[in-house]
Parts: sequence; C-alpha cells; structure tokens
Amino acid sequence: MQKRIVVLGGSGFIGSHLCQRLLEEGEEVFCVDVREAANSPVLRAVTEHPAFRYVRHNIVHPFSIRCNEIYNLASPVVLCYKKSLPVETLKVSMLGSINALDTARTEHARVLYASSCDVYGTHLRSTYPQESTEKVVNRIFAEGKRAAESLHRAYQAEFGVDTRIARIFNTYGSGADLMDQRVVIKMVVAALQNRPLQVSGSGEQLRTFCWVGDLVDGLMRLMAAPATERTRTVDLGSGHEISIRSLAEQIIDLTGSRSHIVHVEVRPNDVRRRLPDLSVARRELDWTPATTLAEGLRRTISYVEKELAEKAYAGMTWAELN
Repeated sequence: MQKRIVVLGGSGFIGSHLCQRLLEEGEEVFCVDVREAANSPVLRAVTEHPAFRYVRHNIVHPFSIRCNEIYNLASPVVLCYKKSLPVETLKVSMLGSINALDTARTEHARVLYASSCDVYGTHLRSTYPQESTEKVVNRIFAEGKRAAESLHRAYQAEFGVDTRIARIFNTYGSGADLMDQRVVIKMVVAALQNRPLQVSGSGEQLRTFCWVGDLVDGLMRLMAAPATERTRTVDLGSGHEISIRSLAEQIIDLTGSRSHIVHVEVRPNDVRRRLPDLSVARRELDWTPATTLAEGLRRTISYVEKELAEKAYAGMTWAELN
C-alpha cells in the first residue's frame, strides 16, 4: 500500500536523495522546503513525477498535511553560504520540531528527526561574550538539536507520538551544492579547479565520511523499525576514519589535480576525533555503510566535473559561482 510521506527540508542535500529514493519505492512524497525543488540537481528530474508534491513552506510556521510518515531534515544552510543565523537556527530546530510533532500527533504519523553529531560536542562553555560569532553559531546549532531531541522524547512520553532520532555524522556525495562549505565537496571543487586545498591546523583531525545513498538507507531503516519499540537514538555515519590531510591528498590523487595543500588557522571547536557508534544501527537496523570512501569520492568527482562543465557552458565563471 502506497504511503504518503512528508520530507521537511526535502530540497536539501540529504532530503533530495531521500525524496528520490522514496519515489523509487513507490511512495507519494511531499517535499517541504523554502528552497525550490527545481533548483536541486537531484530533484530536477522528478519534479514532474505524478507522486511528487513540492510545498514551499518554512516550518517555523504551523502546517498540516495528511501523511503516514514525516522525515524532519530541515536545517538552515549555514555552511553553504557562511551566514550567521543563530535565531533562525533555533527557530527551525525548536519551533519546526513542535510544528512537525503536532502534525504527526494529529495525523497519527511516525516522525524521524535528523539530529547531528554536533550534540556530542565538548567545547560548550557559558562564556558568550568571549566567543567569536562562528563559535556561538556552532554552539547554538548543537543546542538547538539537543532541544529538538528532547521535544521528540517529550511528545512520545506525553502524547504517544511515534518518534525516532538519527544523529547524522559527516555525509557527502553527488547532488551537493557546489558552494557548499562541507569539506569533501569544497575540496573536490577546489581540486578540479587546480586551486589550493585548505586544511585546518595540522590536518591530523580524524573524521568519517558516509556516502549519501548509504545514509538514506539508514534513515529509511530507522523509520521502518517496529512501532512498538521506544524512541531510539541512533548514530548514522561511516566507521572508517581518515585524517583531513589524508582526505585532501586522496582527492588530489583521484582528480589528477595540480593543487597543493595549504594549512590555515585551526577552526573554532575543531575536535580531534569524531566517530559514530554504529553498534545500535547494526543491531537494530542491520545497517552499515556499503560504499567505500574511494568509490564515493570517484562518484562525487564525476558529479562535480559534470556540474562545473555545465556551468562553464552556461557562461558562469568561478568567481560568479563562488
């Protein structure tokens, strides 16, 4: 039986891949976002699909859609455009979650909230006046995610809403905005332009990178887990660690770039290691990422090459793109 599924933040990087996958599974999909679906490299091919609905709406305002499931992936794209949006960030995390949960409660729908590995941050202090704007925004993002997680647990405890929480670690892949400042897409674009690849500090920070298709599979498995279980909070990401400098070197090698690595000042709150605990995902969801980093990088490079070629054909310069 076809389900009616709402994807909040559906025009974003992960949301667009999720919408596409749900359509392939035969579901009716409502993509809710303030960004146009037609501008998404992933969704531009499905905007005319008979089971796809785009709804332009900011979820800080109430909404009502008859549905069976809600994926809440909505989040301000601070990293994409380097804007400091602390108030909007909190509104989306908190008011957006309340509005999504109220809809789920009314429609007896299941809701999955996309939280972040930032909730594990250890550099949270109570000294706002001494902190840079970037540091405050990063901290507010994490605190908003924590508050939203608490709201989901509260709605389940008090109202019986069926909720799940996915703490998402670094994710990469095709379909990302070329202006995105996340490390993989930023480095791939720079390498293909033969520009320097910037590495924060020594570059020995350890990170994991999960292919977006694998992450979407994990989200769908979490949503499909038995409704009788209590709220689960599950880490989703890759278990393969690599240093940021090694990542840069691998990207240069795979692209055949003439780029070189430049070390810049260490970023605020740049933790030494960030590794998901995948034990719950393995045990409850039978999920682990299937795509190796090398294969995922090759796919990402092919995607970026195509996008850059199309933009060059359209007469856009890198300065205009950036």
